[in-house]
Amino acid sequence: MLNVVIVGINGLVGKELEKLIRNNTDWNVEGIGSQDEIDYDVLKAKDFVFLCVDNDVSRTIAPKIYDYTTVIDNSSYFRMFPDIPLIVPEINMVENWEERKEKRLIANPNCSTIQLVIPLKPILDVYGIEEVFVSTYQSVSGAGKKALEEFKDQIKNNHFENKNLPYPIAYNLFPVIGSFYEDNIENVVCTEEKKIMEETNKILNSNIKVHPFTVRVPVIRAHSQAVFVRTKKDFKYDDILKLFDDFSRFGGLKVWFDNNLIPQPYNVSNTNEVHIARIRKLDNNLLGFWSVSDNLLRGAAYNAFLIAKKIVEIKAKAIK
Repeated sequence: MLNVVIVGINGLVGKELEKLIRNNTDWNVEGIGSQDEIDYDVLKAKDFVFLCVDNDVSRTIAPKIYDYTTVIDNSSYFRMFPDIPLIVPEINMVENWEERKEKRLIANPNCSTIQLVIPLKPILDVYGIEEVFVSTYQSVSGAGKKALEEFKDQIKNNHFENKNLPYPIAYNLFPVIGSFYEDNIENVVCTEEKKIMEETNKILNSNIKVHPFTVRVPVIRAHSQAVFVRTKKDFKYDDILKLFDDFSRFGGLKVWFDNNLIPQPYNVSNTNEVHIARIRKLDNNLLGFWSVSDNLLRGAAYNAFLIAKKIVEIKAKAIK
């Protein structure tokens, strides 16, 4: 039996991860609050340590234990380190992980990045991709537990006081997630957009021009995206549908073919796939589609759980 610890078990992602592990494995799972005192010797002895905490906490904890146990980090701190794998298991799963002696740390990507790269992967492999334009419509749960409580309180009491979000979110939306990068006033991007731009190419091992526009919307759970892809080679519409359908057999993607049945946050929440619909050929080499994904599961807890599960499966096969 494996022994795992979730640091940050009381947060939104930590709670989802605990449910996944308890409902799908016989692993022994323990939880530590993000503010609790850490016994590093205890963590070093575990098979997996999941960090569901913010950047400062991950930056402190991970280096003290990642030479002794496998750490799967949900923060953004280590994602762009060249020697740290940034993993979506259906796309770029690590190999020979048990042979790694130092920095046994895997970074879990940004929730919107995971949602984007899964349907991009088969397109890239077959047709190549020049550039991607994506507008995201991101739920309040993506901003954390306090932001979600603030949203619910605004709705319940019909007020617009904001403390944990930069603007009121009830009956509102705003086109910035994180803070702005001011180094290019002609094309200023916010931190969430920069994550999508950089992480997409690291995961796909590509050099795609990615143009994100991120928006916080008054939705409790599940992010949505409108995606436009300019391919290097032209494609036939039916071939794209078949390509997506074939790729969906790996488990990360669900294709909705009937335009009368559209994935939306309310009917996609609590699922583990990226759901795509309204797939359209807009012009030569130009594809558009709609995407919805549960940010707490597919975009965070489930991806982290799947990484650990794959490592266990790979090790079991090697032993056989």
